[in-house]
Amino acid sequence: MRSILCYLLFAIGGTVTYVCAEEKEQIGSDTLENILFVDDFDAKCVVPDTAIWKLCTYANNAWSQYFRGVDGYENVKVEEGYLKLRACKDNGTYKNGGVFSKIGFPCGTRLEVKARLTKLVRGGFPAIWQMPIGAPEWPRGGEIDLMEWVQGSPKQIFQTVHTFYINGENGSAGVTNKEPDKNFDVTKDHVYAVQRTEKELIFYVDGKETWKYENQHLDKEKLQYPFCEYPFNIILNFSLGGELNGMMTWPGEIHDEDLPGEMWVDWVRVVLLDNNKINE
Repeated sequence: MRSILCYLLFAIGGTVTYVCAEEKEQIGSDTLENILFVDDFDAKCVVPDTAIWKLCTYANNAWSQYFRGVDGYENVKVEEGYLKLRACKDNGTYKNGGVFSKIGFPCGTRLEVKARLTKLVRGGFPAIWQMPIGAPEWPRGGEIDLMEWVQGSPKQIFQTVHTFYINGENGSAGVTNKEPDKNFDVTKDHVYAVQRTEKELIFYVDGKETWKYENQHLDKEKLQYPFCEYPFNIILNFSLGGELNGMMTWPGEIHDEDLPGEMWVDWVRVVLLDNNKINE
């Protein structure tokens, strides 16, 4: 059924903007009143909506080092109802594909992303994740990883939480699901989700709870749970690992024969939880 769906966009400064878009079908079971944001990538334009999405850029770290040589939207396109993010080697240069939302979403919401990989790429680093807007340096504001895949565990995905309480100043390992599905096919369509409240983060795959990270309400350690201190954006990327500063990264060695690889995102939505209200 086709309809006109009006949803809310929470801008960085806290401003609420109403946006209307044509919806290709009912996505999930939530009522339209609870859906704050939907992008089903059905627009006729060949790039994602630039009012919402911005291209990821280079930084000296494992996931973004290969955005350096990317020319505009060459590895990001909207086609056949999907946002397609591509990782490749072009004339000897490795290139990532990725976008992040310009807008952030408040606590008391659930983010859901339906996506799949077209194939497994050794050395690939596809991810669906969230970072805080306006927070101090990483990881003081936290990081939420709904889906990460690396070749070291090809039949599972990682859903991970990073905070200063967990990581400290320099550590990179967060806490993740201790009992993941180890026969998982990331090339199939799946809905990856996280529910964020004052009480806890609850992770899901295809509507099934996978694990949770709880707010311990530590009087002297507020950095244990910073996830309601800031709005969190949405990051979607297919990156490549390989070496960085002379050391092998977590995604491992890049196998050129596996390239290119793509992550196809069918839709993204943010749902307001039932016990939360928006003051209009």
